[in-house]
Amino acid sequence: MRTTTQYSQFELLRSKALLYGVLLALVAATSANVLAQGEIASGTVSASGSGPYTYNLTFSDAAGALSPVGSVWYGWVPGQFYLPGVPTTASAPSGWTANISGMSVQFTANAATNDIPAGGSLSGFSYQASFSPAQLAAAANSGKSVGYSGGLFSDGGYTFTVQIVQAPEPSAAALLLAGGGAMLIAACRRTVLMSPPGNGQ
Repeated sequence: MRTTTQYSQFELLRSKALLYGVLLALVAATSANVLAQGEIASGTVSASGSGPYTYNLTFSDAAGALSPVGSVWYGWVPGQFYLPGVPTTASAPSGWTANISGMSVQFTANAATNDIPAGGSLSGFSYQASFSPAQLAAAANSGKSVGYSGGLFSDGGYTFTVQIVQAPEPSAAALLLAGGGAMLIAACRRTVLMSPPGNGQ
C-alpha cells in the first residue's frame, strides 16, 4: 500500500516527465520550423539552339525565407546526378562561379554580397549540352537541385525542382502566324464581298 509521501513523489515525477515531453516537442517543432524557413529556393530553365543546346536558368529565394541563397547544385541531390548527360560548358552571372560536376552543375556565389536575397531572383546562369530539351524533360527528376544559404554544404540544404519553361517550337510559331494571317485575309475578303456597292458602281 502506497503512503501519502510515495504517492506525492510519484505525482511529482509524472508531472516532470510530462513537462519535459512538452518542452522537447516545442524545441523539435521550433527547430524544424527554422530549418524549413531558411533558404527557400526555386528556379526555371529554358532552352534555345538546335544542338548543342543552350539552357538558361533563373534562381529565386522566397520572400518569406530567413536565409539567402549562396549556392545551387543543379540536377543533383546527395548521391544522385539527374541531367541526361554531361554538360559541355557552364557559365554564371557576375559574382558567381559555375562548375560542371558529372551530370550536374554547381553554381556558387563568390562572396556573400552576391547571394540571392530573400524575395530576390537572379538570371544569367547557363550551360550547354548535346542532349535536347525533350530529353531533359523526359529524364526523371532532371530539375532536382539543392540550394544552400552559403557555399555548398554550408547548411542542410533546401531541395527543390527547377521548372522547365517550354518555348514554342519555331515550326509551331510559324504555323500559328500563317494561320492567323490566313484568317485575317479571309475576314477582309468576306467584308469586301458582303459590303454594298458604292454610288459610283
